Amino acid sequence: MIPVALAAVAALLFAQGAVRLRRRRRADVAGWDRAALFGLGLAVTVAALVGPLDRLAETKYLSVHMLQHVLIGDLAPALMIVAVRGPLLVFLLPAQALAPLARSSRVRAVLSTVLRPRIAFGLWAANLAIWHVPYLYDLALRRDVVHYLEHACWVVAGLLVWTLLVDPGGHWRLTVGGRVALAAAMFACGQVLADVLIFSFQTLYPAYPGRTDQQLAGVVMMAEQLVTLGALAFVLLRPRMRGARLVAA
Repeated sequence: MIPVALAAVAALLFAQGAVRLRRRRRADVAGWDRAALFGLGLAVTVAALVGPLDRLAETKYLSVHMLQHVLIGDLAPALMIVAVRGPLLVFLLPAQALAPLARSSRVRAVLSTVLRPRIAFGLWAANLAIWHVPYLYDLALRRDVVHYLEHACWVVAGLLVWTLLVDPGGHWRLTVGGRVALAAAMFACGQVLADVLIFSFQTLYPAYPGRTDQQLAGVVMMAEQLVTLGALAFVLLRPRMRGARLVAA
């Protein structure tokens, strides 16, 4: 299966990067905590795309399909990007593969473009909107190729925005305030979709059972974003809140 094969490749890349850093006596940035986070991200992705969850998403419940999307497009990218922050990010690819990519002006230009905050957020928001158009949503259920494309879009869009939110390479494309603002903008977009699903008076997706399941899908979207984006905002703002308490004291 493609998801399992890709997850295995990602695990091997992470392992070789961690081993290389440990050989350089940098176990502090390649510890077992990082491996656990990365492994959990891969496990979430595989669990969402292979097995019972995927079958329920395809055949029975819109709410499960929504859960599948937020897992592969939000939670899993967040876990894996947090895991590889710092030097480990550079060591993910072997030197033989990294050097040609680093020298390629085309690759650098593409990455520089898609990781601009407005573009990354625009792609993420467009992905959220486009793949919830009822016609495309139902088409993805009927055509495997479209379904694979849908899942790939969720993963890529999630990796882009979470790269900006976590900033694993320390590029400072966004300030702390900018990252909180991006998280807030993502939550606002997700809330618009959640409101449509929860408060719509008609069933929007004929392939699924009805309004109750549709409303539950909206709740799933809102709850997952509250957990992931809320946790990020707390981590980013905690030092400032602590400093404010010290000043007040």
